[in-house]
Amino acid sequence: MARKFRVVVNQKEYIVEVEELGGTTNAQSSQPVSLPAEKPLMEQPKVEKPVEKPKVVEQPQAQTFSKSPVSTTGIEVKSPMAGLIVKVHVSEGQRVTRGQKLVVLEAMKMENDILSEHDGKVSKILVKQGDNVETQQTLLIIE
Repeated sequence: MARKFRVVVNQKEYIVEVEELGGTTNAQSSQPVSLPAEKPLMEQPKVEKPVEKPKVVEQPQAQTFSKSPVSTTGIEVKSPMAGLIVKVHVSEGQRVTRGQKLVVLEAMKMENDILSEHDGKVSKILVKQGDNVETQQTLLIIE
């Protein structure tokens, strides 16, 4: 069953339709509707933005955020977020397959496995256990 709600954000009115599906909710938003000037806003409700799935966007190889010099050959494996390198599971010269665990990155008290997206050979490792890394910093290169 779908229910409609009127939500006001930054003095713009939105009509939102919410439908319950098996214990989860989906929200659809229409275009903003301007409020009449004579209608005062008493208290604006706090509205949380819906969480979107992360989109995979490949960066051009010329753009690099690495602290170390990086070879232009091969595929750069970059850190998806800032954090601490907990463990490096591969070594230089090692062959890796798609889906293989390369590095464990701790961010916000959670360990995140960085997996290989390609088959190949690790040509260079640019981080070690205990290193702090930034978002989009190159961790290693696979040829």
